Amino acid sequence: MFDLLFVDANCLDCSTGLVRRCDVGVTDGQIALVREHRSDVPPARYTVSCAGYWLFPGFLDVHTHLFAHGSTFGLDADRLLTAGITYAVDMGSSGWVNYPAFRMCDLAGKRIGHSAFLNLSPVGQPGKGISEPLNEEVISDKEMEKIITQYPGEITGIKIRISRNIVGDLGLQPLRRAIELGERFGLPVCVHTTDPPTEAGEIAKLLRPGDIYSHMYHGQGKSILREDGSVEPEICRAQERGVYLEVGNGKKNFDFCVAEQAVRNDIFPDLITSDSTPATFHKDRSMWDLPFVVSKFLALGMSLPDVIRSVTETPARAMGLSDRLGTVKEGFQADLALCLIRDMEQTLYDSFGNERSGHRFIQPCMTVLRGEVVYQSDVAPGLGCV
Repeated sequence: MFDLLFVDANCLDCSTGLVRRCDVGVTDGQIALVREHRSDVPPARYTVSCAGYWLFPGFLDVHTHLFAHGSTFGLDADRLLTAGITYAVDMGSSGWVNYPAFRMCDLAGKRIGHSAFLNLSPVGQPGKGISEPLNEEVISDKEMEKIITQYPGEITGIKIRISRNIVGDLGLQPLRRAIELGERFGLPVCVHTTDPPTEAGEIAKLLRPGDIYSHMYHGQGKSILREDGSVEPEICRAQERGVYLEVGNGKKNFDFCVAEQAVRNDIFPDLITSDSTPATFHKDRSMWDLPFVVSKFLALGMSLPDVIRSVTETPARAMGLSDRLGTVKEGFQADLALCLIRDMEQTLYDSFGNERSGHRFIQPCMTVLRGEVVYQSDVAPGLGCV
């Protein structure tokens, strides 16, 4: 007998685009059955009738801010479960000085799967209007290594912001330092690129396969577009060699004009992310939540398989989790998002007040974490008991 059984759900194969009606059974926190829907329903403690619903892998959001007790950017991590997110990455809210406090106050005891990128700056990102110090005197290889070693598997990368108001005269030196340490510790680097001190191509040239170019569609200062509207060639080359291009929508980091021009040049994101904070999650109309950001890219012309891959398979691979997350497959962890896809017209916004019309929206209805239903909306199907 299964613990939980989803019957007649739409399941999407992102590699082929094929949609099948499937029955998916869960036992002991793992997916134990994936088969074509049949009329003979196997026994289960709870059964969910899913006709008309889509069963996706739980979404992975690899750009969030979760240090609620140490940064004004910090959000309660478990709130993300309401958006179909089953794994979240804190993107550099803490540095080596305050990671232990972050871990104790805001990660320990949370239900959602999680990891963190350690900020190159020792104090991380304290909040709005406070720039983290990045001069060489405050960066400590030894202390960063100590934290990474003390909490094995919890630190999954290094974060660096290179906005002009943060780095000042340091230019790209903090990024070079972060990459040097990424090499030393065997970790990827995520670079915040909004209003950078130099051309986008100069940043992209420094990045290694597996590194993350964040806020790829920002519209402040030098963007990924050249003056003639074409995409910087080094951005294209970086993506081709395995650098992840990431959205990081947030409140100030997404410009429809940049995104539309980039899409005309066939530059789509590898990772669609929210950059959720208390000021944006289920508050700000330009972001709202990860499924809403995903819906923007349906409006921009990305296919459903491609947008779903960007919040499931690709982030699982980027975070080294593709052996257990990111796919609805037998033997994988039972992290699932049951959703409706609604055909309706709705206004979409960017960070600058620009409006576009969207016609297809993903609405999370139920979130399953390690086989347990942790969220149900008012339009979720009921749980039928044996």
